[in-house]
Amino acid sequence: GTARKKWNSIAKPLHSLGKLEEHIIRIAGITGNAEVKLKKRALIAMRADNGVVEEGVTQTGQEVTAIVAENFLEGATSAAIMCQSAEVDLFPIDIGMVRDTRVPNYKVAYGTKNMVKEPAMTMRRGASGNPDRSSSCEREKKKAGYQILATGEMGIGNTTTSSAVASVLLDESVETMTGRGAGLDSAGLRRKIRAIKTAIAKNEPNADDP
Repeated sequence: GTARKKWNSIAKPLHSLGKLEEHIIRIAGITGNAEVKLKKRALIAMRADNGVVEEGVTQTGQEVTAIVAENFLEGATSAAIMCQSAEVDLFPIDIGMVRDTRVPNYKVAYGTKNMVKEPAMTMRRGASGNPDRSSSCEREKKKAGYQILATGEMGIGNTTTSSAVASVLLDESVETMTGRGAGLDSAGLRRKIRAIKTAIAKNEPNADDP
């Protein structure tokens, strides 16, 4: 309420900054402080590998996940360049790559299983995560004084798994929810759609239990 009154007292048309005002008011509510300051900002970029890649649903192999992760450390990615421009500190972390790299290790597992053959993860192994392991990075950043965190992900095969999840949760056809990812040809797209359909049929996911 205090934050909303502050915005409304400023010499400008009411609510003219749209979602920016809404977000600042929401942050004030979360922090309990109407004087919102977000000077120390960070992006946590999580990298992991998808076992379904072995079905030929991607242009490249899993080795590219590790290569891109290393490029993040060198500041040689578009996200890294945008972070530099916005004065946001970038922290790539390994949440589940199939190989170890210089990227800080917060692994839940060494990649997922191939969802076409078996569950990619189980609640015991990966899906529920390890709360102490997976949240430790966030706790570290809070302790270091960061006031806002953005998160992102990267991993070869991620649009195959996300298309499968979206198809189930939204009750939409696999064809509607599946695209070419990083640029699959038509044969690759057909393999991708076929793999997703097979995985859904085999694993019978419950749309009412995300």
